[in-house]
Amino acid sequence: MADQDPFEYVTGGDDDVMLRRIGTSGPQAGTIGPRPTHVLFWLADGHAVVTADSGDRWEVGPGRPLMLSAPVAYAFDTDASRMTLLHLSPAFLAAVAARGEDVGDPEPGEFVQPDASDVRLEPLRTLLRELTSQILDPELPDAERRAVNRRVARVVLSTFTRSRADVENRLRRAVRFVHDHAGDDIAVGDLAQAAGLSERGVQDLFRRTLDVTPMRYLREVRLDRVHLELLARPARGVVTVRDVAGKWQFAHLGRFAAAYRERFGESPHETLVRSEPRDRA
Repeated sequence: MADQDPFEYVTGGDDDVMLRRIGTSGPQAGTIGPRPTHVLFWLADGHAVVTADSGDRWEVGPGRPLMLSAPVAYAFDTDASRMTLLHLSPAFLAAVAARGEDVGDPEPGEFVQPDASDVRLEPLRTLLRELTSQILDPELPDAERRAVNRRVARVVLSTFTRSRADVENRLRRAVRFVHDHAGDDIAVGDLAQAAGLSERGVQDLFRRTLDVTPMRYLREVRLDRVHLELLARPARGVVTVRDVAGKWQFAHLGRFAAAYRERFGESPHETLVRSEPRDRA
């Protein structure tokens, strides 16, 4: 966060969690553009004013952790002489949120800042005091470092909630994936990976926002595709319900027919007959 060369600089960690402790020679101001990692920072002394590119503004005193979300640009002005910056990989945070599942390399999201008096900040403050020396220790065994990293990630995720815009973006990505791959053999895990969430997370997201499960939503999209295809049957050639249903991943014709009737008020065969061209007199 400095334009001038710091007079103190200590760093340690790995690609998942990396910590920098910086001492500076005087007041500083500048900007921080979007970057590959989230940065959690806190001051040891002085104050800072941080303004996001959305116009949100925070006045930060010593000891208050503030999360700088990876895709957001910030302006800052500070008179602090000592600060600590904790860099967190978005992919690592997503993997921890998914309980160790491989969720790929999700798009970095935005976090909501708790109020300075929010009690959720206390466990984070305590953890940072406890683990800072371990993160900086170059001799820390790999297994212990992984355990420390996971502890940090879990507390960070419980402290900073996702912004509404981030939730909407994740839902949009999952819904787009459903529509783009409705004819493929896909499962909840595929939707979760597309959204950058755990399977439980994507289940909760669909229930909260659309009041359906992800697989129910996928089924409704597939039923719509079958319905449109039966209505738009070519004037020549043979179209069968079995073929169209199979194309959209309905293997059990009885269950498919019941779901189709429930949605459209007629059987798929009735739709097919209704779509047949009438002989002209």
